[in-house]
Amino acid sequence: MSELQAFGEGLSPEMRALAQALRDLFAGLEISERRYAARRSYDSSTVSRYLSGQRLPPWEFALNLLNDVAETRGTVPTPETTEMLRALHHAALKAGKSPTHKVQLLQQQLAVADEDARRAAQRERWLEDTLRDRERRVRELQLQIGQFRVGPEVDADRSRLIAEIQQLKDELEEAREAHRQAEERCERLERRLADAERRTDPRGELAVGAFEGPGVRNVFNGDVYVNDPSRWAVDESFVASLTVLVRQPYVRDGDRWVWKTSSGLLVDASTVVVPQGTPEIVEFECRVHSQAGEGVRAEAIERSRSWFGLSVLRLAEPLPGPVPSFTLGRWPAPASRLLVNGYAFGDRGLAQPHSCLLEVKGRSAEWVRVEGELDPGLVGAPAFHVETGELVGLVRGSTHADRSRGHLIPAEALLDFESLNLEPPG
Repeated sequence: MSELQAFGEGLSPEMRALAQALRDLFAGLEISERRYAARRSYDSSTVSRYLSGQRLPPWEFALNLLNDVAETRGTVPTPETTEMLRALHHAALKAGKSPTHKVQLLQQQLAVADEDARRAAQRERWLEDTLRDRERRVRELQLQIGQFRVGPEVDADRSRLIAEIQQLKDELEEAREAHRQAEERCERLERRLADAERRTDPRGELAVGAFEGPGVRNVFNGDVYVNDPSRWAVDESFVASLTVLVRQPYVRDGDRWVWKTSSGLLVDASTVVVPQGTPEIVEFECRVHSQAGEGVRAEAIERSRSWFGLSVLRLAEPLPGPVPSFTLGRWPAPASRLLVNGYAFGDRGLAQPHSCLLEVKGRSAEWVRVEGELDPGLVGAPAFHVETGELVGLVRGSTHADRSRGHLIPAEALLDFESLNLEPPG
């Protein structure tokens, strides 16, 4: 059985607690991650990320793992164990900052509220049926009292049933109120979930006044957008933590290579997506949160099968620190705003952190057209939709003399790579 990947630094306490619980469960299977992935039709790298805390798993993964371990031991999961695991998963979701985590949290809350509403409805129906039965029995006793001479025990039964009927009516009123409140909570959560899903769907329309508070209103193509960074789903720190500085040998000049500097997307601690270089081996140094790191060697393990010109690199050793998860987005709508963080060439030709906003202008064939400060060092840098937090593409480069216009490679191009195992846009 292979050894599990160690936890990275910087994990939130909630994510670490969930990952540790999953690792403890997984140890009960006494098989490797690869074997379990094959058993459940998962990708082995995805299982590894779930168990190392690099990616938050869906609740179904945690529940499946719990059931698989119970099956191995010849038992069934107890309600207490299931609820404990659910609480850990809920806490990790609540601590997450991405829009996808918010959607998953609301989905989980709606599922719990729906279960409460169903139970309240069941109790309401049971009380109604029981009340009808007791009222029928009272009518029968009343008929006996009116037609026959009966003993005092019949009067006692009638009095007891009348008291029970009153108690049932009181309980039914409480049950109906509980059912009403549960349904109202479901409706509130449905509205919040629908709003969160619209904000994570690039195809959704942004309504005028959807953002409240101070901000600059910009009008593009008749639509009003509020430029309020406090409302963004991503910030510069998040984007910077997923961007690396890449140095690739570009052309040969005699006995040496001429190095080309660009940016790349950090998929996980050991995997980077970059514009294609010439040789199989490249050396690059990464900067995260404006902190310069040591150079790490990497090998190209997969090249794009399409004409987008991307490569997947496997690092010789993992980079330190946590790598936040991200989700792929569909084609961004015109006038969408994208946040990019890469490396520009400052004084003395040194690469320096550079962030900017790009505006989507439309599409040309397979490319996304954008306008903004397209410094050459931004080539390969990931671009994130500021209002959904999704990765929508990688900078291809400028196509204009003043470097204000250029193209993005759409994020869906990353689905061509089997080694990445990325989930398509929902």
